[in-house]
Amino acid sequence: MKRRELKRALLDAFPAPEPVHKRAFLRSLPPAPVSHLRFMLGQAGHIRKSAWAASAAVFALALAVGRLVPQDAVWATAALTPFAAMAAVAEGGRSALYGMEELELAARFGLKSVAMARMGAMGLAHFLLLAVLAPLGPAGLGRTGVYLLTPYLLTALTGLAALRRLRGKEGLYAVAAAAVLVAGLSLALHTGLDAYAPVNFRWWLPALAIAAVLTAREYRNTIKRTEELSWS
Repeated sequence: MKRRELKRALLDAFPAPEPVHKRAFLRSLPPAPVSHLRFMLGQAGHIRKSAWAASAAVFALALAVGRLVPQDAVWATAALTPFAAMAAVAEGGRSALYGMEELELAARFGLKSVAMARMGAMGLAHFLLLAVLAPLGPAGLGRTGVYLLTPYLLTALTGLAALRRLRGKEGLYAVAAAAVLVAGLSLALHTGLDAYAPVNFRWWLPALAIAAVLTAREYRNTIKRTEELSWS
């Protein structure tokens, strides 16, 4: 007897029963584990193209200013970085902006993980781009990095605080207003106080440290709010 005929004879002699509750059983199986890196890369793919385009436009403009007007590269780039931070904060709080928090809380990956992954992905990309821009300024790598990070973190701090208190489009407008305000402050510091002069650098390090601590605290409060929503 050939192999195919033997298989057919066995199926005829011992018919297999129809599966019972097959779909329910498959749904009960635990999902395959996902590494942190793979999860972040996956969430980076869900970030809107407009957010990446806005970030690319900001850094392309800053790069052009640094090459065309090197003597004004530091303060001009510092005035542009708030808009990159605006894109990251708005993307991380997209669920709140569009009233999708409760729906995403019921998904496989919680709202907390999604928000952290998206803001982390954009923040990492912005950090790498800032590292590319920092050597272009005449102030040196270290000083220029401080000049660029301070307004970025200040915008992130103000934007996160706004999104935690406001809902819908009001939160988006508040984030945009924070970016414009910090950009205007950077311009005012340059024109009115000559804050980017080497003699005034001693004030920038404490400002950066305070902005970093407060931003981390506000980020923690934002994540804590998502945990409270999950409990609710």
